[in-house]
Amino acid sequence: MKVQSIAAGFGAHKMRLMAVTTALAASATASVASTGECNVAGIPSFPDMSVISADAVSEPAAYCRVIGRIGTETEFELLLPDEWNGKFIMGGSGGFAGNFDNMANDAFNVVTDGWATVSTDTGHKGSNIVASWALNNLERQVSFGFQAVHRTAVTSKAIIADFYGTESQRNIFLGCSRGGGQAMMVAQRSPDVFDGIYAGAPAYSWTKEMAGRWTHDAQIMYPDPNQITTPVIDADALAILGGGIMEHCDALDGLKDGILNDPRQCDFDVASLTCGEGETNQCLSPEQVAAAKAIHGEAEFGGISWPGTPMGVELPGNPLGWLIWISGGYVEGAEMDFHPGSEQSAFEEPPIPNATWGFATQMMKYFFYNDPDWTYEGYDFSDYAHHAERLSSSVDADNPDLSEFRANGGKLILDNGWMDGSLTAYGTINYYESVLALDPTARDDVRLFVRPGVTHCSGGPGPDGTNYIAALEEWLDTGVAPDQLDAPFVDPRTRQPDGRGGRIICAHPSVVTYDGSGDPNSPESFRCEVP
Repeated sequence: MKVQSIAAGFGAHKMRLMAVTTALAASATASVASTGECNVAGIPSFPDMSVISADAVSEPAAYCRVIGRIGTETEFELLLPDEWNGKFIMGGSGGFAGNFDNMANDAFNVVTDGWATVSTDTGHKGSNIVASWALNNLERQVSFGFQAVHRTAVTSKAIIADFYGTESQRNIFLGCSRGGGQAMMVAQRSPDVFDGIYAGAPAYSWTKEMAGRWTHDAQIMYPDPNQITTPVIDADALAILGGGIMEHCDALDGLKDGILNDPRQCDFDVASLTCGEGETNQCLSPEQVAAAKAIHGEAEFGGISWPGTPMGVELPGNPLGWLIWISGGYVEGAEMDFHPGSEQSAFEEPPIPNATWGFATQMMKYFFYNDPDWTYEGYDFSDYAHHAERLSSSVDADNPDLSEFRANGGKLILDNGWMDGSLTAYGTINYYESVLALDPTARDDVRLFVRPGVTHCSGGPGPDGTNYIAALEEWLDTGVAPDQLDAPFVDPRTRQPDGRGGRIICAHPSVVTYDGSGDPNSPESFRCEVP
């Protein structure tokens, strides 16, 4: 297998590196200057890997930008700072990838702090909401699923060791959405590559959630796949739905602030919004009520089930809630910014009414059925399970056994926003609880944080400024697992504190709990409490 061959190719190189006497200074702030030169000849190449370009960059920090190719077509972008802090961080991408999106550098600008950092296109180029590249191409499907990230990581670590004359002393993976699924995949399949891993809003079940559940939801919101302009629950109905839920449940946590600290406490009956005889305003039709209940509820399809979307995500003002992910409506020429930090795609995108509709139909066309003309019209999931089983081993990161990663000293933080309209927090909770069901001691090395008021990866009315890199580093340094973390309110553009203070987030199963009288923008007014 190619992964094994390239790893073997690094063996002799690693033995040579072990003889290098240069050691990193004990101080965390010590830096290492490069011993290599920033040009193609100065960057080492390895079996089945080549350097495409290497260019010196001066802003926002001085670093060497390396573009390389592994195997047939897996490309990566590796940033090597002139003053290296001795650490390596890999950033995950969004959607179907196809570019060099790097959450670590996009969100935290890690290269300015001296981190060497890498990202990969996962073996293809294209818009991150298009999967036509996967048509009848098993190599690309496997590269996307897990192989590209693994090979990029081990290749990058080898380049770093050669370029600086010593191996990285800390290795972290940071990803959200598809990157969160990549993070879970490396914890399960590459357990000795990274010390600390952050998996935010993880897209870890492509067959069950993104193909199955989202196709189910597409059939509910757009029963006719040829009519994608107006959803069953349009913007007016969505405002009524979201308003009714917030009116009933917003103050349950002690604060009327547009945030449900724990949506599981919300017992709102959507049927109470049903229009009465002759009533047409500020109410929902029976079809809209049924659709809302189906989106909120557990869905069964093809012999499996998947949880629904938490209440509290519906408000039209939620930038990454129902309007982008679940309801929406196709508008010609409109661009859909569904993943924070993603570069604007230069590739053509298909007409889609919302992001889950887009991902589901792309998965079905190009992974499940290898048929660009496939639609869900009349689709009954009768052969869904067969195709899901065939694909799952390549694209799903749902194995709860993290024993090897933990045995290597690894620490994993899982995260989801309660207001995420795409990857339901209930699905992430279910995975985490399956890890603990297999081995209750896993909580020593794996923690889950479900963030109130936070949408997909970031944004929303809740405080979403938690620095997960710092949290992982502290955990790795001290060995003390975090029970709670600071959560500042931040500017969504700069990710810097915006002056409003902050709150806390709590390790599951604890819930952020207000003290009833303190400043709602102060962490001291909140505690973590198990329901």
